[in-house]
Amino acid sequence: MHAGSIQFRMLGLVVVGTLCSLIACSGGGGASGAAPNVSASILPPVIHAPAVVATGSTGLTASVTSPQSGATYTWTISGGAFQGAGTGTSVSFSAGQPGILGLVCTATLGGTSSTGTAQIQVQGGVPQTPQILAPTNVRVGVTGLTASLAQPEGGTSYRWTITDGAITSGATSTSVTFTAGALGTLTLTCTATNTVGSSSSQAHVQVLVSAPNTPVITAPSQVTVQSGNNLASIPAQAGCTYNWTISGGTISSGQGTTNLTFAAGSAGYLLLGCTVIDSASISASAQKSIAVLPGLGAQASGYYGSNLNGDDIGNIVIGWNTANDNMNRVASYRFRALHTGAIQAIRPFYIWSGARAGYALGNGGDIQIQIQTDDGTSSHNPSGTVLASLVNHAPVPVPQSSGTNYYPLLTFSSPAQVTAGQLYHIVFSNITADPKANWVSLDCIWMASAFSQEQPTLPNTDMAILEKNSAGAWVKFSRGSNTGYTPCYELDYADGASQGQGYLGAFAYPDGSFVNPKPISGTQAVRQTMTVSGSDRVATSVSVRVRYSSGPSPLTIRVEKADGTLVGQGTVANIPVTPGNVGEAWAKLTFITPITLAAGQSYNLVMSAPSDSVYTTHSLYKGMNSGYKPTTYFGDGHAEFNNGSGWKRWDAWGVQNRLDNDLQFFFELQ
Repeated sequence: MHAGSIQFRMLGLVVVGTLCSLIACSGGGGASGAAPNVSASILPPVIHAPAVVATGSTGLTASVTSPQSGATYTWTISGGAFQGAGTGTSVSFSAGQPGILGLVCTATLGGTSSTGTAQIQVQGGVPQTPQILAPTNVRVGVTGLTASLAQPEGGTSYRWTITDGAITSGATSTSVTFTAGALGTLTLTCTATNTVGSSSSQAHVQVLVSAPNTPVITAPSQVTVQSGNNLASIPAQAGCTYNWTISGGTISSGQGTTNLTFAAGSAGYLLLGCTVIDSASISASAQKSIAVLPGLGAQASGYYGSNLNGDDIGNIVIGWNTANDNMNRVASYRFRALHTGAIQAIRPFYIWSGARAGYALGNGGDIQIQIQTDDGTSSHNPSGTVLASLVNHAPVPVPQSSGTNYYPLLTFSSPAQVTAGQLYHIVFSNITADPKANWVSLDCIWMASAFSQEQPTLPNTDMAILEKNSAGAWVKFSRGSNTGYTPCYELDYADGASQGQGYLGAFAYPDGSFVNPKPISGTQAVRQTMTVSGSDRVATSVSVRVRYSSGPSPLTIRVEKADGTLVGQGTVANIPVTPGNVGEAWAKLTFITPITLAAGQSYNLVMSAPSDSVYTTHSLYKGMNSGYKPTTYFGDGHAEFNNGSGWKRWDAWGVQNRLDNDLQFFFELQ
């Protein structure tokens, strides 16, 4: 058995222990004088000490919680100094500079050691004065207001109080939520406290009367490039003043009021803003972004006017009219994109009649409308590459009734991405099972005798109608010798832009209420009124479409301000009579000195002649009441006539005093 140990067997019980624990050991006894074998276990000491002390403080104490019997304890300190011995179960010490004071206690028992640590925050003194961040002005009764501290300190507690308001949360944190009280001054107080002491500060918040409501601007979502007389408004608020701002356009009138008139600038976006200011100089503001879109005149830069000629409307069948056709007809409108973007909708011009045959049959069929690319050849035909497609099922009501849904706005499920300046095609085909029993027509502007350049400010490539012939080839659409056709449509882009040709008819034939060419002779005259939108225009000439009927005197063309002040004037003689039953031609007056048409100014373009001579002209009908946007026609004015008893707005189709008619005219600009 092991040296230094002994066994006793008593009544079958074995007791094992060290010899010295059982009998007294003598100096000469025992086994070779060896030390006894002792097993010891030491636990890490747990230190009890203050958490926060002040700089330079003395007489501080730290102690071991529940010290072990027989263990010895030694201490070390950083950030301070012991006051007395650094041994034992407790020590006394002093604090040094602000920061962290560290205590380490080492416990030793039976040759085994274990340590415990404590960290104490040493503060330099009373807390810094709280820096309160709070609103300067608030409104009576406003809830959810907040205030906070800029630089809260560690080891510091904070408490908020308020007068003339109510704290709703955070009263003992570094930020507080509160509600404003009555009119006057609200005071927030924050007190910071540490073991050394406390400090406090206040924030004074002005509580004002109810703020102005944020203005709601009512204005069009889009306007035409350079258009004038655009209107915007906001609701009135008592005791307030109003300040409007604009970028991308100009304010014409109404600054300081709730109703504004403005003019658009170039294509893009116009930003309209309004600030409402109350008697306490508190304001509320709002802005509205308005798309500024290119109009018909912008398709050919350098012109200003209706830029179109036409004598009537004519239809093209999409389907198989067995009375006239030997095939299922397919048509294409060729157009040049004026905008880079995604075309998402189209507004065509269908035609049918319950009283007149030859326009449609059945329910109109299933009309497939596709946007296709151009083939790039000199003929500029559709390529067959489809960018977007939709099917308009049964566009004609059964039984047919006039005037319903001639101008539907149809949406492509996947928009067509197009690039400004490139040619594209709108292809119409009837894909119904029986196109002989169900077909419809598209209506177009018709010219009795087309000019070589069919529209005066556009090349023929940019706006034309094509159809497939019986051999399946694309050809220019035409019915009769030298007649011309121009498509009627609108294309809408996903970003709000739009383009197209929105003149839906012309009133040229002298057969009663159907048409209305007006005489120009003696006291009888015609004019186009206009208020110039956008920016100034400097014109070198003006062209009008007119027919010479009889007499020796030339036509007089006069540009005047609305008050009659002369701006420019001249005469045009020897106007040819074009072939066909309309006989109108374009007459051009070149100004000796270019004239300025000032933005926001109203003008009249007047055509007159002495009583010994007779001229006539007719108007174009624009689709402003049929859903077509101002981007597709001239939006700055309307046509008028004088039958000898004063100026009146145009009349047509038995309707008097119309605003939806323009003369055929255009200014050529510098």
